[in-house]
Amino acid sequence: MAATVLTGTLGVEDVNSAKQVRDVSKRLHYKYMNLGPITALLMKMPKGETAKAPKVEWLRSDKLPRWDAVVTGAAATTGSNTATIVVTNISYFKLGDTVEIADLSYSTTETNVGVITTHTTGTSTIALTAVGWQSNLAATACTFPAIAAGMRIHILTDSSEEYSQSPAMKVLQVENEWNNIGFKRAPFIVGNIQMDQENYSGPERKQRKKETHDDIRIQFEEDLFHGERYHRDGTNGRQFFMRGFKRFLRQGGGVNVWQYGGNFNEASLDEALLKGPCQAAIGSQTRFWFMGNDLFLKVLAIGKAKERIIGQQTILGQNFTIYLAPGGIKIYMTVHHLMTDVYSGAGLLIDPTRARIRPYGTQGVFRYLEGIQENDRAGVKDEWQIIGSLEIDRIDPHMWVEDVAA
Repeated sequence: MAATVLTGTLGVEDVNSAKQVRDVSKRLHYKYMNLGPITALLMKMPKGETAKAPKVEWLRSDKLPRWDAVVTGAAATTGSNTATIVVTNISYFKLGDTVEIADLSYSTTETNVGVITTHTTGTSTIALTAVGWQSNLAATACTFPAIAAGMRIHILTDSSEEYSQSPAMKVLQVENEWNNIGFKRAPFIVGNIQMDQENYSGPERKQRKKETHDDIRIQFEEDLFHGERYHRDGTNGRQFFMRGFKRFLRQGGGVNVWQYGGNFNEASLDEALLKGPCQAAIGSQTRFWFMGNDLFLKVLAIGKAKERIIGQQTILGQNFTIYLAPGGIKIYMTVHHLMTDVYSGAGLLIDPTRARIRPYGTQGVFRYLEGIQENDRAGVKDEWQIIGSLEIDRIDPHMWVEDVAA
């Protein structure tokens, strides 16, 4: 082979590139920095009890119902100080309860308040005696105007007679809810030769450890959004599936889902955040809203126009825009990197004080197993695992939002 002779001035392009040291940054740059903001948020909150079985359960209770309605077609034409009506839920009432027919218009000689004097379970019927004096005739009892079907009945209080025995018991049955654990695995194998290969980005095993950790965090985050509870028997034992927020909020007819479609404005947003699907009166004064770009821009436009954007804050590495909602609730909203495509107009609003992650066993939710390769493997195998579940004690303060047009 003939020798290559260089003459004159030597430039960078003249020298054999094989002998030049490349200037490559030691850092490997990833697309997303904060891969699981919901996971990070809930992991910082007080965790739930340690799960000891693949099915995790919890109990919840409510307050006694305060509202019912007159059954359709069960109008009562009165004009006297008594009325007999058929109610929707007879178990809500007992003898001696004082109730208000809230939709009833009445004059100075009439009333919409009565005390239950007869309670018939079989026919769902209650008899009322008017409570109140006519303002223009002292010691003359008020009368009821006509009570129409569909009118709402407001249960006020017990009114016991002086020498009466204890009134009938009226307590709520405790409800139970449940979820499955999720069991996720993300292994990687590095061969012996690659283990000792020098890389600009650092040791191969260290890099793969981070990348598989990131991937399994994304898997758990996806489950927190969209997972559904289920189990099936496979060839290597039972397979467990964890339910996420969206499925919990969709149950029961989707009462905690807001499908806004073309109806997205300040009034509809306020109603959704105050009256429902999100219940402002239940939960804390701080909520977090993880959303797609399109939904974020819609809320941002309303917030800027009405001066409801009150600041920015970085929490656990994620930047949040603070939106002041009705009732003084602060909503920390951010664009979530998983809310793309059909979910760009959707979002999950949560109250982190009313939901928690349940770790399985004593090792925590995230587990890293090292050196689990077969004995004759010329390399090393490590694995990330996630074993845990999601508990939502109340669905009322949370909300799933979606654009039905999308």
